[in-house]
Amino acid sequence: MAKDEFFLVGQKAFILNDKGELLILIDPDRGLDLPGGKIQEGEKDLDEALRREVREETGIEIEVGKPFMRWSRVGSPGSEFEGKPFFILGFICKLITHGIMISDEHTEYHWVTKENYQEYTGEPGYMNAVKTFFEKNSDA
Repeated sequence: MAKDEFFLVGQKAFILNDKGELLILIDPDRGLDLPGGKIQEGEKDLDEALRREVREETGIEIEVGKPFMRWSRVGSPGSEFEGKPFFILGFICKLITHGIMISDEHTEYHWVTKENYQEYTGEPGYMNAVKTFFEKNSDA
């Protein structure tokens, strides 16, 4: 019988503005990122956990919608989670408030479309997630 492995669970918000553009963040080490993060120990309300992460990283409020994608990655070298497995769920989210103020975790933010998101680079899982988002949401 295989031994159970402990892993981290992350949630990412796919947030569209009223122009159909997707919010991305730029991580100085990993490139293209999406708002969100790991569920912290003791958090029971997973929607609130995602809203908290988005608020901390961008200063905006969202309404959490349906999950639409999942992927995995391994913690980055040099981080406190180096080598640890992450499982990530992507949620379609509605923008409630405007006025983005990014935290010091990221250096920039951009609103991207299916035509220009590839101008940015990032880890394959994140790039594939954004590509899949635009393929599944053809009106975006």
